[in-house]
Amino acid sequence: MGYYKSVGFIYDIAIAWLATTTMTQDFKQDFYQQGLTKAKSGDRYGAVQAFSCAITANPKFAESYYQRGLVLFDLGDRQGAIADYDQALSLQPDALMYIARSLTRIAIADIIAAQADIAQALTLNPKSAIAHQLLGLTYKQQNQIDKAIAAYKRAAHLFLELRDEENCRRCIESYKPLEAMLPPSTEDIFIKIEQKIDSSDYTNALIDLNWMLQIDPKNVKAFCLRGLTLGKLGDPDGAIKDINQAIFLEPQNLEVRIGRGKIRVEIGDTQGAIADFNELLHKYPSNTKLYSDRAKAHLRLKDYRTAIEDFSRSLALDVANPQIYSDRAEARYDFGDIKGAIADYQQAANIWFNQSIMDRYRYALDRINLWQSELEKQTKEAKRQQINSAATVDLMQMPTLELQQKLLSLVGGNMAIAQRLIDIAKQDHPNMPEVWYWQKVVFDIERQS
Repeated sequence: MGYYKSVGFIYDIAIAWLATTTMTQDFKQDFYQQGLTKAKSGDRYGAVQAFSCAITANPKFAESYYQRGLVLFDLGDRQGAIADYDQALSLQPDALMYIARSLTRIAIADIIAAQADIAQALTLNPKSAIAHQLLGLTYKQQNQIDKAIAAYKRAAHLFLELRDEENCRRCIESYKPLEAMLPPSTEDIFIKIEQKIDSSDYTNALIDLNWMLQIDPKNVKAFCLRGLTLGKLGDPDGAIKDINQAIFLEPQNLEVRIGRGKIRVEIGDTQGAIADFNELLHKYPSNTKLYSDRAKAHLRLKDYRTAIEDFSRSLALDVANPQIYSDRAEARYDFGDIKGAIADYQQAANIWFNQSIMDRYRYALDRINLWQSELEKQTKEAKRQQINSAATVDLMQMPTLELQQKLLSLVGGNMAIAQRLIDIAKQDHPNMPEVWYWQKVVFDIERQS
């Protein structure tokens, strides 16, 4: 144990005395408590002496070995600490003791033994945050970056459950730099390529896809995406060649067959694309993506009503998909249903907000505000036209000046008599135009003359 063996003659006498003396349990506990007190106050050598006395008094008290091991570790006596942890674990296996021994073994670069201790600790306590954190450290030292990131993430999650924000942050700070060291996965590369296609950056998407197919000449997804990109770039022959190669490699792959329909849309064979989608929907009637893709084909034909119906079918199968709401909103706007378009973009905005996709959320709000202004203008214009139309109708229904003068001359210029005759005509023949009543009264007077 190194350090506590060199603390002097008096200490050796005390140990010898303890070995031959019968003490009460309280007296034995006093040494252990003295050790804790001295360790807490920073008196490490005094703590070692006290814990050694406690061990001599009670050699089967595992906590004394464990606490002395902790102090010896602080004093730099790694082997002495490991010996004490060995003894403590032989008496009372405990997750914290395994963690302490693993930390000591990490300090002496015995990584394999440290990982064995961490595994034992996690067997006893699978939710030990510190054990997962140490596991991440050992994997990092072995350059097993994927495993290190996973362990640190698990530790961060567990620390967060414990509301230990400081250690949670430390774990995050440990794995973030490791993530930057990882080469991008094929899945990550495809996500970035699809983002470039969605943002109309076709040239750079094509460069990435050419590179991928050099590395993996049989990558079906790369052929499908390159065919789509070539179609958007106006190269129908290249697009067809790529999709045919994808079909040759995996003729039963649904994504490939959907890809052929998409490419047909891009090269202008919209009816062929719709035929492809119809055939696939007959076999896969619950595939939400197929309905959306067929809707986009109908949009190319300006068949907005059918496109809206297909987007609605897609949403019935995937009610929480914000992109489908967005696509249907655009179709509704082109169809002239601005209110419906605004409602759809509002749904999309809500979902994107909940998903913390703020760029798409802001885009949706911009569309809503733009269309809301347009709707208000249309409403005002419709009201103005309605008022003008009503005024025009009223003017057309009023009697001409000539007709008014004719009636007045027939009643001797007495306007009260003329108005009385018109009121009687209105009672006898309700809901007729104003001019009709004037004509009726003139006709009746002239007939009676």
